[in-house]
Amino acid sequence: LSLGDTSQDFRFSASVAEFGLILRDSKFKGQASYDHVLELARESQGNDSEGYRGEFIRLVKTAQLLKGEDQ
Repeated sequence: LSLGDTSQDFRFSASVAEFGLILRDSKFKGQASYDHVLELARESQGNDSEGYRGEFIRLVKTAQLLKGEDQ
């Protein structure tokens, strides 16, 4: 089972978890990156009626800019 075969909710949750690993500079973050978090979150945003997922994407972009890793 690949990540692409999972639900939108699962993929979005994975992007949130990856972001947490980056923020903590976890030894388990592997190849985690802001760009990958954004890609995964955007692809799995889906119907965001409350706007929470969009707000998360804006938060990640802001963190990326503050870290100086804007591509």
